[in-house]
Amino acid sequence: MSIEERERLCLALDTLDRDEILGTVDELKDLVGYFKIHAGFTLHGPGLVRDILARDVKVFLDLKLYDIPNTLAHYGEAVTRLGVHLVTIDPSGGLAMMRSVAEAAARTAAELGTGRPKLLGVTLLTSVDQHVLNNEMNIAGTVEDEVRRRALLAAEAGLDGIVCAPAETRAIRHELPADFFYVTPGTRSAGHSNHDHKRIGTHAEAVAGGASLLVVGREIRQAADRRKAALKVLDQIIR
Repeated sequence: MSIEERERLCLALDTLDRDEILGTVDELKDLVGYFKIHAGFTLHGPGLVRDILARDVKVFLDLKLYDIPNTLAHYGEAVTRLGVHLVTIDPSGGLAMMRSVAEAAARTAAELGTGRPKLLGVTLLTSVDQHVLNNEMNIAGTVEDEVRRRALLAAEAGLDGIVCAPAETRAIRHELPADFFYVTPGTRSAGHSNHDHKRIGTHAEAVAGGASLLVVGREIRQAADRRKAALKVLDQIIR
């Protein structure tokens, strides 16, 4: 498996067990390019990130950052110094907030002489459907309209890409920068459960729509043979 091929696949490490997280990385690091952590980071901190990075893979730190611009600037410096590769931002915090984290990350990278992480605006969680958007979040319009609005805002703020459902990449990419990075959760092989995702698609559909990186979790992590499951997903991504 080439580096280019495996870097189309990200495995969500949805567990708090540090040994299980690192064991999974060791088992699959030749097949998976990115590993996503969120709650595990809250429990184990930067040391866990450094241990994963030491295994020569890339880390997707899924923090969905949202705070006042000054606080986000500190986050921009911190995640750049930590050396992660992808970080999520909540665009609903506005342009000033997103610009502050992007500028701080760029400034820190220049000081260190390194690259900065790609900053990704989260459009709408794939657990949000039309009913939730209109009746619980009290946002008018369609899901597609809201995804587009947040994606354009992320681009205007200087972020590097977005997180969106598989079908939405194709619909909006012509309005966004040519080098935008599209991360798609909620993809699965045909016949697999949707779990708590509502806006989904197959791995092949996501790639055909222009996805840069597919985030897969339970289909691989809970498989009896995780390497076989990862290879099955990769076959659908790269064929």
